Amino acid sequence: MRKRFFRDLADVEGGEFYFKDKDILSGHELGVRNPNVTYLLIFSYKDNQFSIFNSTGTSFVGEIACEFSSTLKPIEFELNSISYFLNLFLRRKNRFKIKSDNENIKHFLSKSEAMKKLILIAKKEAFNPFIVCEIEKNKRISTKYHLEFDDWTQVIEPIIELYKELIDEFEKGYLNVSNKAYKELN
Repeated sequence: MRKRFFRDLADVEGGEFYFKDKDILSGHELGVRNPNVTYLLIFSYKDNQFSIFNSTGTSFVGEIACEFSSTLKPIEFELNSISYFLNLFLRRKNRFKIKSDNENIKHFLSKSEAMKKLILIAKKEAFNPFIVCEIEKNKRISTKYHLEFDDWTQVIEPIIELYKELIDEFEKGYLNVSNKAYKELN
């Protein structure tokens, strides 16, 4: 079922899908084998290179990354999530915390339709992503998350949608105007 999801997504995005299902030997004498299943999808959107990597078996991790084109001017930000368990005590509406020196990116993310989808998923599931948009080393955005909840494929399309929304917004070049002017434009 998950393999089909990735194949279909590769068709929609015009990308390449790679799948690997190989057991890893973890005990020399005992012959204990652990499953190791890897899903990798690579595609491009407006000259920005996406890669989606999910691994199950010995580790349950996912990473969605996008290397921005050299012409794009992204804004740095970091988005953390408060754990599902901790939020039971804090009772916050939004489990995501945005950190950036740019107020416009915070405003954009608070209005983003893709972010709203991710917030809904986080309310229902133990989905705790860590999203970083950096420009120092590489101009890229990446989301790292664990896959230890029922339907972990449900987060992939909203994250892709979020990245595409950001790319479109970065292309406009409005994020560096004053906060008041930015809110009037949006």
